[in-house]
Amino acid sequence: EVGTTHWAIAAGTNTSGFTALGSGFRFASGSFVNQGTSVGFWSSSVSGASAWRRNLTAARSSVIRAAGARGYGFSVRCLRD
Repeated sequence: EVGTTHWAIAAGTNTSGFTALGSGFRFASGSFVNQGTSVGFWSSSVSGASAWRRNLTAARSSVIRAAGARGYGFSVRCLRD
């Protein structure tokens, strides 16, 4: 989504057609961070005490793959094969 309605930086073009909202994430303690600057999506893959996620940030044009502690709160987006 182009503009600053859901993101703090208006650098996005949404040429991919994949609209994501900069919802940030929740720490296990319950506090929320990075609203307006990033969004993380859980994947279905686990790695020990962590689970894999994909992260988008307002400052990068690429998707980041990282492990996140299972107690954290990331977004869920259902995709059809």
